[in-house]
Amino acid sequence: MREILFRGKRVDNGEWVKGGIAYYGEKVFIVFVHRSHSEMGDMHLPKIVEVRPETVGQYAGVKDKNGKKIFEGDIVKYANGVCKVVFESRCGTAFFGIVISEMTTWFFGKSPADLMDVVGNIHDNPELLDA
Repeated sequence: MREILFRGKRVDNGEWVKGGIAYYGEKVFIVFVHRSHSEMGDMHLPKIVEVRPETVGQYAGVKDKNGKKIFEGDIVKYANGVCKVVFESRCGTAFFGIVISEMTTWFFGKSPADLMDVVGNIHDNPELLDA
């Protein structure tokens, strides 16, 4: 079964969280299991936190050459360049890909993802795309 996972930056402290996604009106939330220590022992409790909508990205379902999960909005080194990971929909199909130019997005799956290296993301490291 394919792992469905989202990430986003928390509104309250700016930290990244990963989990399921929920919407309430204009607000976006990430739902995840939180490990809590109590007198009754370790407990795994669901937790929901509000995230900044513009930072939400979905897991592409593949990992880079170092085993790191690749998300929409990541910046990856591939071949001799640095590319942005996007989710694109066109001509009746949708896919995760890397932006090669203004006119070209390359689809990727397990290969060439295993040749990529996640070096940052468009929210924390936008300057990497200018390099």
